[in-house]
Amino acid sequence: MSTIPLYDATIGLSNHSLLTLLDLLKKVQDHPDSESLLTGRLAPDMLPFPTQIIIVSNFAKKIVERLAGRTLDVWEDNETTLEQLVARVQKTLDLLKTVKREDLDGAADKTISLKIGPFDPVSTTTTQYVLGYMVPNMMFHLSVAYGILRMKGVELGKADLLKHFAGDFFPAK
Repeated sequence: MSTIPLYDATIGLSNHSLLTLLDLLKKVQDHPDSESLLTGRLAPDMLPFPTQIIIVSNFAKKIVERLAGRTLDVWEDNETTLEQLVARVQKTLDLLKTVKREDLDGAADKTISLKIGPFDPVSTTTTQYVLGYMVPNMMFHLSVAYGILRMKGVELGKADLLKHFAGDFFPAK
């Protein structure tokens, strides 16, 4: 039976997502109306662009806490400027660099307890958490951040979203 290593499905996916966010933030920096991009939302009842970045970062951070069993300092989640968002993403990437494959040994057999919306606590297996909650949420918020920038006129294509995930399929220019 073939399996996907837990490290690749969590830390690997998180790294790809965060590197994609850095690329998106670079596009924002290069945009003539960069400040207005930071207030963008896909719909009035959806969270703004900075919050999408923070949520992706938090999912990566929670992997380190929940699966590697670390207790981390509280991050304020109050980034609003481009510089703060870039620093947040970089801080998260730096955190992920401290996780080794062996840090997740035995994590696949854990039961995780967490708050999901109004449900507190919810107990789930690591597999259910990763595949049914972490991955879909991380990809949703990454896609929403991308969608906000597209809606606001930033020149992006599908390769901008996928290049860190499927880099082998996109030859270097």
